[in-house]
Amino acid sequence: MNIKDVKTAFKIADVVLDKEHKQNHIKFVFLSELFDQNNQKLNKINVLKDKKGRVYIMTVDGVIKKIGGSMDKGGIKATMAFYQMAMQGRPGISRYGTHILIQKELEKKSKVEIYLITSKNIKTSVKGLFSDKSTVKEIAVFKEMEDQCKEDYQRKEGKYPAWNFQENGSAWPSYIQESHNTYLATRTGKKKKF
Repeated sequence: MNIKDVKTAFKIADVVLDKEHKQNHIKFVFLSELFDQNNQKLNKINVLKDKKGRVYIMTVDGVIKKIGGSMDKGGIKATMAFYQMAMQGRPGISRYGTHILIQKELEKKSKVEIYLITSKNIKTSVKGLFSDKSTVKEIAVFKEMEDQCKEDYQRKEGKYPAWNFQENGSAWPSYIQESHNTYLATRTGKKKKF
C-alpha cells in the first residue's frame, strides 16, 4: 500500500544515512515545518514531544513498510531515537532489525520517510487497586489506533506491512538474526538463541 492512499497521516521526517556516527548508521531528520493531513500548520515542538499515543508509519519510496505505535513520554522524537540508536546498548531485534533494513534501503538510494497519526486523549474513569472511587484521567488509545491501522492495511493487502514481522507470523531474515546475535554476544559474552 502506498502512503498516498492513507487519509489520516502526515509526514514528520526523512531518514538519511548517518556518516558521522561510528555505531549508528541512520538518523531521522525532522521537517522544519509540520502540516497535518488537512494541510494545517502544526507547532513542531508540540507534535514531536507530545506524550499522547501515536501511530507511526515507515515508508520506502512511498510504500508502507512498517506500522507501529507508541506512547513514549518523550513523544515521537524519543520513539524514533530508539530506532536511530539501535546499534548501542542492548536493543531488541525489532529496533535493531528495522535499523538494518532502513540502512540497506538508504544504501540503495531509496527514500525513507516517517509519517504520523495522532489521537486525542479521552477522559474516562480509572479505578485503582484499593478503591472503588474512580479518578477521571485522560488516556490515549494508541494501541487500539495502531491495531486499527494494521487491520485496515491487512484487509486491503491481505497481509501486514513487510517489516511487521511479528504480525505476519514470519521470522526476521537470518542475516539480521545472526547479526543481532553476534552484536548481543559482544555486549554480554553470550550468544542469544532464537
